[in-house]
Order: sequence, then C-alpha cells, then structure tokens
Amino acid sequence: MNKINKSILIFSVFAFGFFISNLLRSITATLTPALSTEFNLSAANLGLLAGGYFLGFSLMQIPTGMLLDRFGPKKVIGYLLIIALIGTISFAFAKSFAGLLISRIFIGVGVAACLMGPLTGYRVWFEEKYQQRANSWMLMVANFGFVASTLPVQILLPIIGWRSIFLIIASLILISIILISILIPSWETKRDEDQNNNLQNLSHIWKNKFFISLVPLAFFNYGGVQAIQTLWAGPWMLNVTGYDAIQSATGLFWINVTMLFSFLIWGYFLPKLSSKGIDS
Repeated sequence: MNKINKSILIFSVFAFGFFISNLLRSITATLTPALSTEFNLSAANLGLLAGGYFLGFSLMQIPTGMLLDRFGPKKVIGYLLIIALIGTISFAFAKSFAGLLISRIFIGVGVAACLMGPLTGYRVWFEEKYQQRANSWMLMVANFGFVASTLPVQILLPIIGWRSIFLIIASLILISIILISILIPSWETKRDEDQNNNLQNLSHIWKNKFFISLVPLAFFNYGGVQAIQTLWAGPWMLNVTGYDAIQSATGLFWINVTMLFSFLIWGYFLPKLSSKGIDS
C-alpha cells in the first residue's frame, strides 16, 4: 500500500470513530420529546443529560493527552471506546434519569480521545502539508455525525424506538474498535521520565498568554454553540416556534449541513492560504 492510500485508510478509520462520537454528542436534541415523555424530564434534567456527556469528555482531556503521548492513538482510543460501548449499551437499557445520566458520563469519557487521538497521529503519520486539511475535515466529519443525529434518527424513532437506536450505535462502536485495532499503526511506548516532562509542560501551557487569551473564546463561543447545537435548538423549535418533531429535526438537519459545508470549504482553502503565507 502506498503512502497516500495508507493515509486515506488511517483517516477513514479515525473519521468513523469521530462520526460516532458526535452522533452520540448531539442525539439528545432529537430525542428530547421521547425522553421527556418516557422519563418525565424537566428542562433542568435535559440540560444535565446533555451536560453529562461534556462532563465526562472534559474531565478526560488532560489525562487523555498524557496517555496519547505515552501509548499512542491506537491503544488509547481503542480502550476508551470500550467505555463508550458500555455507556451506550447502559443508556439503551436505562430505567431512570440517574441511569441515563451516568451512561452519558461514561459515553463522554469513552469518546474523549476521538478527536485529539487522530490529531496526535496525523502529526506523525501525515506530511505537514496535509495535516491542516486532515484536521479541518475531521471537523467536517463531526458534522456528518450531527446531521445523522437529526432527521435519520427522527425517522427511525417511531419505527424501532430510541433504545434500539442506541444498540445500533453500540454495534458501530464495536466495529470502530475492531478497525482501530487492526488498521491503525502501533506507537512506541514512552518512558516514565517522558511523562514527568509532560507534567512540567502542562504548567507552562497554563502560563502561556496566547493559551489564556483563547480560553474565553472556547468557553463562551464554542460552549454556547455546542449547547445550542446539541440540546437547546431542538426544544426551542418545539416549544417556542410550535414545530412538530419532524420539523424540529429538519431544522437541526439544516443547521448541521450548513456547518458541514463550512468545514469542507475551510479544509480545502486552509492549506492554500498557508502556502501563500496567510495566517489562518
């Protein structure tokens, strides 16, 4: 297999896992009516349910970074996805709000490396000129997951129910684990002293002025977008505009399709801008 085909294969395997991650992230927006009816959930419950994913996801980011440096994407993503698999199956069989919330936290923990793992691997396995495009197109893949969580899920919902939908997603996670274990290159495990250097570097990051300047942008802008995209846009269309479930899912569908094409265009033009010395 030549280098380009190998790169495409690596990207495709990672993209499949990241697709599942974002499908799980945003699916609560579409399932809001069904979950609210079955479990008598309040707006606060729905917020916690969506936030449970992000709680598990965010708590794992620093440990995941260290694990990726030491063990590489293949092992870290593969093992963490087992936790996501357990969380997804648990969600499918949950009988209470507490069961749903704990399952969502497990899912968030399990998919915590589905973006940073690939980005770590691309730095090693891809030529520099392709890295920006691969990174941008990973974000495009994320929106395929968001799109899949809207109309496709809403169409399946009355046919097979939300529990069966989660069991199908669990089977996709299992396939992803198998593909990663077979097709992703191995990584040379680093020594303990290298991990000590990582802890020192972490303190430098928190003192970095550029990093600190980006924190409000990430917290308010990205956090706000995720809150709207993965939860509140759906209930707003249902309760404020008077949309039915299909119309709400259609609205979510077009929000995510628009973002998908934005990342596609972004991924195409970023390398071209960089090659001309334009800071992107």
